[in-house]
Amino acid sequence: MQTVSAPTPVRFRGEFAQRLDEKARLAIPVAYRSALDSAGDKRLILVRSTSGPCIQAWAMRDWQTYEERILALPPSDPTVQKLLRFVVSGATPVEPDSHGRVVLPQTLRQYAGLDAGAEVMLVATINRFEVWRRDAWQTHADAVAADLPSWSADLARLGL
Repeated sequence: MQTVSAPTPVRFRGEFAQRLDEKARLAIPVAYRSALDSAGDKRLILVRSTSGPCIQAWAMRDWQTYEERILALPPSDPTVQKLLRFVVSGATPVEPDSHGRVVLPQTLRQYAGLDAGAEVMLVATINRFEVWRRDAWQTHADAVAADLPSWSADLARLGL
């Protein structure tokens, strides 16, 4: 009897500074493309983030799992409706071209404050990565660092 192995999990790690080109294309870092290749699917889903003015990029398989979790929720719940209308409505599938680039859709760029040629930071969050305007990321990272004493205590509560 042949056993079916679990798919390789997609894991993104690291921060990368990039610049969008004149066509608003983002070059996906080699490390992120390698993570997608290891999982056997290069496709991504781009969505608005609920945690800051940035774009989240999910591996297709992980996004589909997340969608299943959303579908299990009551569609009449006001928070679910907000999630559907804010995040899911703008979900855009993309696949890197032969040069590892993807076009960031206008609606998502507008939300994240990104124009063609913008300096951006790609920030890994393990199972997805975020695309931030570089100055917005620095402001956010500085605020998180300044608040380190208060939130780091919660890590022990979470078992980390």
